[in-house]
Amino acid sequence: MKTEEMNEKRRDDLASLASGVFICMPVRRIDAGVLELVGRYRFNLEIGIDHYALESYPASHFADLADQLKRLGIAMTVHAPFHELFPGAPDRLVREAATARLDAAFDLMAAFSPRSVVMHLNHENRRFGFVADDWFSHIVPAIERYAGRSRGMGALLVLENVYEESPRAMVRVLEALAGTGVFHCVDVGHLNAFSETKLDDWLEVTGPYIRQFHLHDNDGSGDSHGPIGSGTVRFELVADFIGRMDTRPLVTLEPHNEADIWRTLEGLERTGIAEALSRL
Repeated sequence: MKTEEMNEKRRDDLASLASGVFICMPVRRIDAGVLELVGRYRFNLEIGIDHYALESYPASHFADLADQLKRLGIAMTVHAPFHELFPGAPDRLVREAATARLDAAFDLMAAFSPRSVVMHLNHENRRFGFVADDWFSHIVPAIERYAGRSRGMGALLVLENVYEESPRAMVRVLEALAGTGVFHCVDVGHLNAFSETKLDDWLEVTGPYIRQFHLHDNDGSGDSHGPIGSGTVRFELVADFIGRMDTRPLVTLEPHNEADIWRTLEGLERTGIAEALSRL
């Protein structure tokens, strides 16, 4: 067998692992080449509707894209805009800007029939720690608003960590919104790069609320989005946690190019995460 054929067989084998996970894909990156790749390997996608997309495309573009992806027979989640959006900010004008941008994205999401909608909590202790109660009084109704919109499209709303140094604010919000369909998306790469709380401690504290994972790797010095196994994230802890869950979580892989898709899928297999998911 030729090397090229072996490589293609390996891709097919790895693509079978991808059938139960999602691959992040900003709308602005979805071109004919991506559609061909998705169609060939049936990659499920997490559709990133960011400010670039909202500024660049009419609403019809999102509807047409959703139709194309549905015809390919794939499942989807959606990622809401997040750059510089602080829906819990004490400043009314800042909150209004966040709401306007998020509302514009949520207006487009239903076309994708998403399994979940990922939103950043965007709590930074250095920014909001000294006005914690003020921030909390605004973030809870804001999240509740988008939980309702998510329920309306049959999706979970999951809150992702980024610069949170501890799970304290995340848990406070999730406890306040218990029973509303709001859960936690653990981004292990962000934890490794930015959190003072170790992964195992974070999982222990937020465990009851976890319904989704974002998986990528780095060496702890920054958010480099490397393939699984290329950095210092302890993915064996993730595999162990998933293996003890009662409900299969949604899992999104976050490679930034095609080569890293395959390396990430190899890491999913090597770390035991794929096997843990297969048991649920």
